[in-house]
Amino acid sequence: MTGDRKKDGGKKVESPIEIKPVADQKQDDIEKRDPEAANELDPFFDLIMNDQLANNEFPTETYKEIVASDHQPMCVKHCNEELFNKLKDKKSLGKAQWTMARTINSGIQNPTSFVGCHVGDMESYDNFSEFWYPLIEEYHKGFIVNEPKREEISTAERFDINKLPKLSEEAKMRIVSTRIRCARNLADFPLNPGAPTAESRQQILELLEGVYSKLPKDFTGKLHKHEVMSEEEREGLVKAHFLFRGKDVMQAASGYHQFWPKGRGIFVREDQKFLNWINEGDHIRIISMEKSSDVEAVFERLGEGIRLVENGIREATNKKADESVFMFHPKLGSVTCCPSNLGSGLRGGVFLQIPNLLADQGFEAIDKMCREKYHCQIRGTGGEHSSPGAGGEVDVSNWRRIGFWEYELVTDMIVCVNALAEMEAELSGGEAVPDEDEPVVIVEAPKVEEAAPKVEEAAPKVEEAAPKVEEAAPAEVIDEFEEPDS
Repeated sequence: MTGDRKKDGGKKVESPIEIKPVADQKQDDIEKRDPEAANELDPFFDLIMNDQLANNEFPTETYKEIVASDHQPMCVKHCNEELFNKLKDKKSLGKAQWTMARTINSGIQNPTSFVGCHVGDMESYDNFSEFWYPLIEEYHKGFIVNEPKREEISTAERFDINKLPKLSEEAKMRIVSTRIRCARNLADFPLNPGAPTAESRQQILELLEGVYSKLPKDFTGKLHKHEVMSEEEREGLVKAHFLFRGKDVMQAASGYHQFWPKGRGIFVREDQKFLNWINEGDHIRIISMEKSSDVEAVFERLGEGIRLVENGIREATNKKADESVFMFHPKLGSVTCCPSNLGSGLRGGVFLQIPNLLADQGFEAIDKMCREKYHCQIRGTGGEHSSPGAGGEVDVSNWRRIGFWEYELVTDMIVCVNALAEMEAELSGGEAVPDEDEPVVIVEAPKVEEAAPKVEEAAPKVEEAAPKVEEAAPAEVIDEFEEPDS
């Protein structure tokens, strides 16, 4: 693959924000805890179980209250008392020995969450399939867990920029920044919610530190470790909107933040266009971004970065070419702690300025149209449930994850952005620039005749209409510039 190409978005690219070197000092936490409450459980970081679930009992009264409210997390919709009692004494066959009580704890403790359930090992998805399969199919509209899947294709094919449609000139003019990310978990380690100690997180961080030290020159960067991060370094990362900081009650109730800040870190390439989050929730969140409209460069960089990290882990762990580096499920694709990111784990988005369209149609109507017509969603600049930016900026991204190759999901986003930009141009008195050589591409769900022996991403056989706003599967709540899964 080639290196980063010249940006074509017409936006001024700011110089990287200075992040001072780490000091040789230890910091108890990135978000300071109350020293007087040092021995007390902190709901923002510690795993706190619902009282009934802690005793492996169904929380009947809490369940009734949630069902009677205006909103129910997906875990509540898919786990009633009868199903819980049927599965409560079962443990997953993976290292976590996960239970239904741990599975639904986050949503019971935080009923405003959208999903509210997580796994501690890959085996949980199958061992509790009566709960998980229907929930996954509801979230990922059109995906059928047990339908035949497409035959695997290479990483190079999945990230082939030549398969992407072009952004219109109107879209390029209105895009502030582009960001594409994916989540991955290492095959040789337990998922973080199911890890009994901090040891596995620390081993992952040490392993990746060695991988980053051997990256080629154009991917050289610095690993910032939360546990030894100076205040000056922390402030630089916050200012750059790079820092994940924990302190999320929904994630804490799943076990994401246990042993904080041990084993956490952020790798930042020198030009700040390629980042890795280590043990924020999943083992690695791989991020490519820049302040421009060059979706192709951002997407290509992500693909190249994934390949480099995967090859580095393979070399460091002495894995053969046919051995899996990342967790992979034959039906669900890449495995993640939260079902929202199963499959590709990819979310590609841009900040797009559409002030006139927002004034004309309103945020909810635009979001509804994006979901139903383009398989995308819009969010505010602060993530789910936030407002558009002062200049009418919204975050436009794909909401589908599973059953499609990465280039197909980015295609969803590009097609949607082109449509929104054209509508904005008409309202602003300008004329959208026609793309006569670039027909609109809508990626349909692939159909297959028979199951392939091996799959990279699961693919739905039947494509249903995109969910309406009130039942849509949103991405997760943002913290600084990224969304934790909830």
